[in-house]
Amino acid sequence: MVRLTIDKVLEAKLLGEAEPLELCDAGGRVIGHFIPVADASRYAGMESPTPTAELDRRSREEIGRPLAEILRDLQDQP
Repeated sequence: MVRLTIDKVLEAKLLGEAEPLELCDAGGRVIGHFIPVADASRYAGMESPTPTAELDRRSREEIGRPLAEILRDLQDQP
């Protein structure tokens, strides 16, 4: 991968966004995409809207199937 160093103005624009961006030339043609690195400090102090008791219940709930079982079913299909 090639590394490109940007100036402070562009850095401020890019880091001011929390979601992926399309980068366009002056004519509006998409020339690339920028995906910002997740900043955990942005979420400091936030809590899940789901009550702790519900999260605990979900963690004890058995869901899905073992991978071996899924692979066996896929091999049995024509």
